[in-house]
Amino acid sequence: MKPLRIVPCLVLGLAIVLAGCQSNSPTEPGGSSTPATPKPPSPSVTYQITVTASPSQLSAGGTDPASITVDVVRNDTGAVPPDGTDVTLSTSLGAFGNASGSKQTTVQLVGGRAQAALYPASEAGTATVRAVLGSSSGAANVVINQAATFFLSSVVPGLGDPQGGEEVTINGGGFDPPVRVTFAGGAAQVLSVQANRIRVRTPSAASAGITVPVGSTVPVTVSVTINVNEAGSASDSLSNGFTYALGGGIQQPQVFSVSPATGINEGGTTVRIVGSGFQTPLQVFFGFGSSASGFNGVEARVQSVTASEIVVVTPAARGFGQNLVDSLVDILIRNLNTGFSTVAAGSFRYGSDVLITAMGPGSGPYTGGTRVTIFGQGFDAPVAVSLGGIGQQVVSVTGTEVQFVTAGVAVTTCPPSGFQTVSGVSVTNIETGKTATAANLGFNYIVPLPLVFGVSPTGGSVGTNVTITGANFPSLLRVTFGGDINSGASAAITSSSAATIVARVPTPPSGFTFNTEPCDGNGDGNPGGTRNVPTAISVTVTDLSGTGCAATLANAFTLNPPNVTCTGDTTTPTSFECSDGVDNDLDGLTDFPNDPQCTSATDNSESS
Repeated sequence: MKPLRIVPCLVLGLAIVLAGCQSNSPTEPGGSSTPATPKPPSPSVTYQITVTASPSQLSAGGTDPASITVDVVRNDTGAVPPDGTDVTLSTSLGAFGNASGSKQTTVQLVGGRAQAALYPASEAGTATVRAVLGSSSGAANVVINQAATFFLSSVVPGLGDPQGGEEVTINGGGFDPPVRVTFAGGAAQVLSVQANRIRVRTPSAASAGITVPVGSTVPVTVSVTINVNEAGSASDSLSNGFTYALGGGIQQPQVFSVSPATGINEGGTTVRIVGSGFQTPLQVFFGFGSSASGFNGVEARVQSVTASEIVVVTPAARGFGQNLVDSLVDILIRNLNTGFSTVAAGSFRYGSDVLITAMGPGSGPYTGGTRVTIFGQGFDAPVAVSLGGIGQQVVSVTGTEVQFVTAGVAVTTCPPSGFQTVSGVSVTNIETGKTATAANLGFNYIVPLPLVFGVSPTGGSVGTNVTITGANFPSLLRVTFGGDINSGASAAITSSSAATIVARVPTPPSGFTFNTEPCDGNGDGNPGGTRNVPTAISVTVTDLSGTGCAATLANAFTLNPPNVTCTGDTTTPTSFECSDGVDNDLDGLTDFPNDPQCTSATDNSESS
């Protein structure tokens, strides 16, 4: 027999054990307890990111950058992210910080805004600048144009006093200050510089060592040097670009310059002819011949006449039996009252070489319909336009601009960036076959990416109506719960708009399993079984309008299981001699506390 003095201690221990199993214990076993609903995961935060570029066009190889500004607000609250939040910037062309910098950089937001400098590359094209914060992104395009060609075309007016001091304009392109201008070597005073014109005050003829007798004219060469004393310095000259004239009056007309010297075959180009001896009324012809008597040409429309300048509008290259298409032609000027005339040989060319310099805007919907302008020269209607190898609808043509409306494109794979980029634009003058192609110019077709911000309510059972909030929801869509866009269970859609969808929670797909917890299914005090508990499930919205783009919000909804019965509990209750209802030692006393040999109900011996 065990000493009875230890019984109080054992009874006390048993009481403590029993106290730990009271019904208010959160770990009480039993098949009838209600499982706690787990807290649904917080929806991921998404942002509206706006990217702007100023200026939106740069010159290839230039030293001036575009300022890239990023503005960020939360989609759900409209609040800006905390100061110091990192945003990743990347560009498809050019570099950040300097011309040899990186194509990717990180900027920090302050008050929801950050800025960076984008420097152009040496090649032309469209730089797509993308800003990314988490799963959200925004983008803008910067057009990097071909570096302007440096050339001189005319000096207006082209006739002046040998004493100098007269203001004239030098026309051309690619003028990049600082510049130096000389007339026959004499330095002119530069008044202003723009990309396509320079205003100067003429030097005296004497400063260039030139003597102009009374009643005479002396043509001189005008020279321009750009980027003086800097990298990229270059010079160009215009022979006989300016003429010094000293009194006397000359009745015989003379031509010093023609500007512009090229135009489209359709005619309609305004041309300024600078010279001397012009008298109204007069006639101007474009054609072929070395003298007035043998000249064969088409008459131009005269707009204005002074003694030193004529402004005309070119005739069509085809007219009155003439064919001047794509030809270098002569210009005949005849003073009708005196009969004096002059021929400026090879002064004008019909059919300028076709050249593409820029294109914009650089993005629009993938469904098409964006009006885009191609800039350049030599365009002559009718024209054909190709973008990315696809013909486009031309709506208007001038000698320097072609406007077309983009055709839609097929989206075979959803682009993660939301842009499907095509490269290469070409313009063909159909009548002559002349074509210009800019392989580096591209267009970004915008493919809307659906965004899922949240689901309300955040939990429930199969058949619950839920409201899904987000952005860019198409009119034709599919909502699935669990799995992926192919294996998820489709939900019945009650209504939808671009920002909300009302759907009914479907039965989860076969691959979905509920989380479980241990349970006591047979009441033996041992949690040997399991039962299903509410489990988070993802929600996916898929665009069925042709892009296949989809957005998934992981763990967006906590799904209640249809059955919470405890199953699989096959444990057998443990039996002790001191609590089995049997007089195991045949002493006439059964179980604890009747049998003094038992120290507790879990004592497994009644006889010792």
